[in-house]
Amino acid sequence: MKLSPHEQKILDILKSHPEILDNSEKRTEIAELYNLSEKTLRNRIAELKKRGIINLNGDSEKLQPIFQNGTLDLWAIAKVFSNNKWFIAKVTSIFTIVGITYALVATVYFGSFISLYPAGELSQAGGMFGDFTGIAKTFGINSLGNSPTYNIPDIINSRRLKKDIVLQEWETGLYSEKVNLIKYWEIDKSTFFNPREWLLKLLPINNAESDSLEKFTHEAILKLNDLISIKEDITGLITVSVLMEEPQLAADVANYISDFVKKFISYEQHREAKRNLEFVEKQTKKAKNNLTQSEQNWIEFKKEVPQSVTAELRMQEQRLNSNIDENKAVYITLLQQLEIAKIDEAKENLLVNILDIAEPAVEKSKPMRTFITLFMMFLGLCTSIGYLLLKELRNI
Repeated sequence: MKLSPHEQKILDILKSHPEILDNSEKRTEIAELYNLSEKTLRNRIAELKKRGIINLNGDSEKLQPIFQNGTLDLWAIAKVFSNNKWFIAKVTSIFTIVGITYALVATVYFGSFISLYPAGELSQAGGMFGDFTGIAKTFGINSLGNSPTYNIPDIINSRRLKKDIVLQEWETGLYSEKVNLIKYWEIDKSTFFNPREWLLKLLPINNAESDSLEKFTHEAILKLNDLISIKEDITGLITVSVLMEEPQLAADVANYISDFVKKFISYEQHREAKRNLEFVEKQTKKAKNNLTQSEQNWIEFKKEVPQSVTAELRMQEQRLNSNIDENKAVYITLLQQLEIAKIDEAKENLLVNILDIAEPAVEKSKPMRTFITLFMMFLGLCTSIGYLLLKELRNI
């Protein structure tokens, strides 16, 4: 164990004059000889005894190393902890007080959640449009593909939805009128201690622009990102959790998310169905014109040549008949698909099922005060013990 110069001096005095342990008069005399008071010398000897550096017989000894032949000596470790129990208690108490203070002053959040899953038609939404691919290629259209699919977590994580949530006005217990989250979180209010704001004022930028609504909205979205979490199970069930300072506000925001997802997918799907219908109608008109033209060509041919007497004329007549048959087949197919497209555009597809709607929480979700207090207590204990062990290892 490493000793301070003063402690080493006391040990040297004790080695030269061991009788000072029991003889107070001799201890006084030796103390004056080394420019010390008898009380100081007596107290220092008592401290060295308590730390185990000297034994009752006055012989100096160092504490037994915590490592003996490459293994830990539990007795030596226990002795280190025993000699420094007040240090351990002090550090653990400080960490515990910090944990309790944080748990008491931290913002309280209440959680609400919704659960939803894609309906069967969502994954099959591009099926009808895919039937038109072959027909589209017949008319030389190669850019036609399947309808887009929708990933619900991506929709929830979108900036579009979060911006709507931030700018939406909500009923809260903090304000008598409806307010948006920028005002609710007081993001538009400047704080006294704001190093970032001071730095921005020093930089050559437009300060009026830095205080714009876009800036406040961006900061509110960043905060909202930490309050919304999404969990997707292997079964396809999606759970969305929302944390807010008020239980009713958390439930309102969660239900707003579910409504937004349903409306967004329904709108996009209806828009895609309408685009499909317009495409089929356009191609049906083209097919009808082609059929009419091919029939007119056959009529004009028969007027000019009532009877096909040569092989060349018979071949030409067969080509005109084949052209009529092909155009008729395409026209009949498109008429069928047109009816399907009209039905698909008119009906309401069930694309998202809401299993659980959000309800106001009855208990707070954060902070977990008991857990924080116990964790900080454990962290303080580990920190103090770790410090003592490292100190002993360094002094070996």
